[in-house]
Amino acid sequence: MTPRRTEFEAFVLDLADFIEEKVREALDDEECRTAAIGEAAGAIPVLRDRLRENEVVQTNFILVLDARFEARYAAEWWEGFAKMDRGEFEEAARDLVGPDGRLAVLRRIVVGDGAAQP
Repeated sequence: MTPRRTEFEAFVLDLADFIEEKVREALDDEECRTAAIGEAAGAIPVLRDRLRENEVVQTNFILVLDARFEARYAAEWWEGFAKMDRGEFEEAARDLVGPDGRLAVLRRIVVGDGAAQP
């Protein structure tokens, strides 16, 4: 295993923030949706690799993100996400981002006590 320079919690939270930032960018600017979602999708394998260090957090990511995270399905899901019609895309994006989105739930799990603020 490669030695890590960033603590697990900070690294995972930064990647979750990056993914959310890119989804919000895609919501705000339709013209950059494909590129922004592609960038968000690119963070998933890196996140998946790092989560191997903590099986509890890793399991929660798999359960909460499902096909968005699972190695066999993630690339296909994110590609489809980028191509959804606008209304469907907005609904799926709201499910991921914001104070009640899946990424917020995962941030609370990463910090361990459920008290984290997005």
